[in-house]
Amino acid sequence: MVATDPSDVLSTLIQRESVLYAVDVAGCEKRDIVAAVPSSRSTVDRSIRELEAAGLVTRSPEGYRRTLLGELLLSEYYRFKAQTAELLSAGDIFAELPPTQEIDRSMLEDATIVTATQATPHQPVSALCSLISEAQSIRVLCPAVFPQLIETCAMATDTTETVEIILTDSVAAALVDSYTESLTALQEAGAELHLLETTPPHGLAVIERPMGSTAGLLVIDDSGGRALVRNSGDDAVAWATSRLDHWRREATGLPLAEINDAGSVLR
Repeated sequence: MVATDPSDVLSTLIQRESVLYAVDVAGCEKRDIVAAVPSSRSTVDRSIRELEAAGLVTRSPEGYRRTLLGELLLSEYYRFKAQTAELLSAGDIFAELPPTQEIDRSMLEDATIVTATQATPHQPVSALCSLISEAQSIRVLCPAVFPQLIETCAMATDTTETVEIILTDSVAAALVDSYTESLTALQEAGAELHLLETTPPHGLAVIERPMGSTAGLLVIDDSGGRALVRNSGDDAVAWATSRLDHWRREATGLPLAEINDAGSVLR
């Protein structure tokens, strides 16, 4: 009878991972498994018995082999391990975020995480700018002052179909002071600029490129961009799009006159 307690099955999988992997799906003899893993024959015998009891391994005419359940769970386990390794690579950053942060798990599944280091403090923003430089369509939520991001969006208007940027009042005011030309160039090229009174906890982007859509989540703090979580999965793109739609509904348009007027309400 196959074990049905998820904790027990997961424990068996973790402890007997090397044997389950060595069994493969085509079938092999026990001596082949013993030769493939750094364990004694008695340990392999015990491992096979436990994996059989969990329904992950079965005996066939070709020898021992993984069951479909064993194949699916092993694949899912490896995916989870890879995701955990990605998160741990940016552990300090995610450990500092409050648990109330509205980050959907889909953004973290099979994600690429670019972190800032002492040697490359601007790497997360630069990575986002690299995506934008290849874009056909751009949607960005910018809750902090990133001139490089604004300038990249301005340059992308020559080849990009649509550009939408949501700025907070404070960010827009700072950009008006020092980067008026870039903001003006954006709007003159047909970009949509929107003002948001509240400050979101992180930046967001959805970039449409010839090879498909990519979602970006920019983790920020007082020092700037700490990490960029990049994900091209359908669920991640859908989540980021829904959050951008939410913040867009909360924002108001930014007229070109307000950018050109140094004494506008932005101040």
